[in-house]
Amino acid sequence: MSTCAINGISIPLVRLLGLLLLISCNEIQAPVDEKISAAMKRFHGNDSENELYTRFRYQPIQGLGYEPGVNRRDPSTIIQVDDLFYVWYTRTHDTKSSWLLADIWYATSSDGLHWSEIGPAVARGPRGSWDDYSVFTCNILVAKGKYFLCYQARQEFTQRNTIGMSWSSSPNGPWTKLTEPILKTSPDGSLKNPNQTGFSKWQDAIKPGSWDSGAVHDPGIIVRDGKYHLYYKGHAVGEKMFSDSKWGLAIADQPEGPYHRHPLNPVTNSGHETWVFPWRTGIAAIIDWAGPEKGTVQYSEDGINFEVMTSLEDIPPAGGAFIPDKFADNKDGQGFTWGLCHYGRTDWTFLVRFDCDLKRDVEKQLDWSQFPHYSTIRDVMQNPEKFAVPREALGGQAPGGID
Repeated sequence: MSTCAINGISIPLVRLLGLLLLISCNEIQAPVDEKISAAMKRFHGNDSENELYTRFRYQPIQGLGYEPGVNRRDPSTIIQVDDLFYVWYTRTHDTKSSWLLADIWYATSSDGLHWSEIGPAVARGPRGSWDDYSVFTCNILVAKGKYFLCYQARQEFTQRNTIGMSWSSSPNGPWTKLTEPILKTSPDGSLKNPNQTGFSKWQDAIKPGSWDSGAVHDPGIIVRDGKYHLYYKGHAVGEKMFSDSKWGLAIADQPEGPYHRHPLNPVTNSGHETWVFPWRTGIAAIIDWAGPEKGTVQYSEDGINFEVMTSLEDIPPAGGAFIPDKFADNKDGQGFTWGLCHYGRTDWTFLVRFDCDLKRDVEKQLDWSQFPHYSTIRDVMQNPEKFAVPREALGGQAPGGID
């Protein structure tokens, strides 16, 4: 009989093959015998152990806060140049809209709390140009020793918008506009009133269009593998609900373009304001209040195929974070701990600061005091009198435990 020696012990070959077959069958059958619910199959781990989970905390800032007669909204990514932080944002005096008839302004700060408003960076173009009605919702790119502002632009009496770009050798300007937009809406679909001014009404369509035929909004650029990845939000001609927006990706070899849409667009099925940042070797995305995957943090190793990692609440509206390595292109994204966002449910929109724990190796604040929205109802908070609740009662202490 043939034998095989293992650690000096002689075992018949037939018996050895039988043992190996038994071990192999047991390994194959184990997962079949294991009982697990659908919820646990998709379970990534507890929030307390998830790197991409955080609570958001808010505080007022000086210089860019509430001011009657001025709308400030949609802050850009914050960058640091020497000892100063810089932020760009939408600014308008319009009483009907906080983003139309707008220009892009900027401010600086030494501590992220006390801001000095400097003045306009990019203004609307002359009458008849593709950006004569509004330039708004901007973001910043630092590359090749220059600064690039990308932003939405709208021409008066035209519903569909474009994405424009200006560049400068200094964060203080002056800024030079590119003569043409870097991205336009997909040309399909037909609007009932294509030359309407004021608020866009993509739902009023003669013929529906593709997912980004009505609008291309909220641009933001990340450097990845030496190329420039422009993420943007799209709305469709014929879209039934404003929160049906999705995000797309366009890629260029140079900051100024030309940008080419990715064939797998849209790359998310949800999301309003775009918010992407380097995370480890891939890209993370914060999906805010819009769409079926609202209120989530998602991750993609290639920046294209995103998966939900966890859910968040009270996400900063139109958040612009200070992300020191956003343009490093080093496949070692560290995340961030603070930024600015806007509050838009007042007569004049204003900016506030948020703090969070979305940075690797930062201890997360997870005690009960970080859950102030538990047991709240928005309608009660906005109109307590309707529910016979004294307004001063809304500031009560958080309970000591969960009901």
